[in-house]
Amino acid sequence: MALLTKSKYMNGLQCPRLLWFAHKKQLPEISVSDLHRFSQGHDFEEYVKPLFPDGVDLSDMGFKENIDKTKELIEEKKTIFEAGVMVDNLFIRADILKPTDTGWDLYEIKSTTKVKPQHIPDLAFQKYVLEKAGLKVNRCFLIHLNNEYVKDGDIDAKGLILQEEVTDDVNKIDDIKTNAKEFHRILDMDTPPESCISIDCNRPYSCPLKPDCWKTLPENNVLQLTNWRVYWQLLDAGIKDIKDVPSGTKLTEKDEILITAVNNGGPVVIKDQIRTFLDSLNYPLYHFDFETFDTAVPIFDQSRPYQKMAFQYSLHIEAEDGTTEHKGFLADGGCDPRPALLEQMKTDLEGTGDIIVFNRSFELSVMRKLAEDFPAHKTWLESAMARVVDLADPFRSFYYYSPSQKGSYSIKKVLPAITGKSYSGMDISNGADASVLYFLTHIRPNSNNGGLPPKDKVRKDLITYCCLDTEGMVWIIDGLKKLVG
Repeated sequence: MALLTKSKYMNGLQCPRLLWFAHKKQLPEISVSDLHRFSQGHDFEEYVKPLFPDGVDLSDMGFKENIDKTKELIEEKKTIFEAGVMVDNLFIRADILKPTDTGWDLYEIKSTTKVKPQHIPDLAFQKYVLEKAGLKVNRCFLIHLNNEYVKDGDIDAKGLILQEEVTDDVNKIDDIKTNAKEFHRILDMDTPPESCISIDCNRPYSCPLKPDCWKTLPENNVLQLTNWRVYWQLLDAGIKDIKDVPSGTKLTEKDEILITAVNNGGPVVIKDQIRTFLDSLNYPLYHFDFETFDTAVPIFDQSRPYQKMAFQYSLHIEAEDGTTEHKGFLADGGCDPRPALLEQMKTDLEGTGDIIVFNRSFELSVMRKLAEDFPAHKTWLESAMARVVDLADPFRSFYYYSPSQKGSYSIKKVLPAITGKSYSGMDISNGADASVLYFLTHIRPNSNNGGLPPKDKVRKDLITYCCLDTEGMVWIIDGLKKLVG
């Protein structure tokens, strides 16, 4: 019988097919963004361990050595980091196992800012295995980041870290034995379970098998609708193609537009609304876009866990006659990028024209935090925020919708729909990769980053990518003007 680990158990809770492919080591290659996310968890753990000064760390030990040493330390009633326990083909490595007068306390470390629903069955499986091995687990705790912690000098671990007791929630989980039996059956299967598209494809995480499983869906499928409750009901009823949505289905106005576009085989254009949007713009237009990175443990003073740290922006200034001028900023790295970025940004945005962004909530959230952390810049930042106009609004409202957008109004979908241009073929083609590659080559370059492009290449690619975001907005507005004449 195959070994059921904690990670595989959690895979099984999300999807039997995911469990099988994880066990067979046939999952797609992990992206650089995912690897970076995992490393953030490891960084956080290093600040947790000193809070348990008597703990013995077994994280560097191999499988058998870890299990044997754990047994020895349990006998000695020692606090253990990465305690390995195996029983009945079930295996866990507990983050922290701490002895008490009457048994053991179990701690799970998560580099999140709160307890999440998926953390409870994670701990419940560990508790089940420990108790099956003969240990009495009294209490269960989730250790996570304090999102109100602000770095000021050296990291204060006690301020950075919060712990919550979740024993009662863990004890409510009573299906582990049943699940484990079913998951063992799946592990021993010669072929994978059939794919089953459901809400669990995105819960609690986007499944790495989703691109493969979802490729069986029609080109224009019901999962592109905006009302997720409706589209899952339709899919559960066996309706996959948008053209097959029954006429009596309760739809939002946006979904009616989407279906009309698909049925007509071309875009829906509400010219009056688009013209109103274009007429409201105040020139010159400052097409603006940030790139940011974030870390679990804050690196620079006056920053918090997972705070978006702006390191780059691109700016295309467009005159009313259509001529443009490009400006931009990309931090050198090695120090807090925000002070230098703010100084140049203040100069570059000087004026009275509208600041055009795509998805204003992101840019405004970054600006608000900059104003909070650097109060000397608050006045001009507030003035700049008052000038922000969201170019996503006409697309969010479906004043323009093309079937090629596949239900999305992101700039990655809107740009090719309106202009025929796209981000394809670029070495950096999305914000997640931009963030991680900048961080790994500029903020935390080390010997483990050998597989990454050199810093100079990353800088060139970052400038090209961020520039396309703002130049793309110029093209989109030009495309809208052509649509309405």
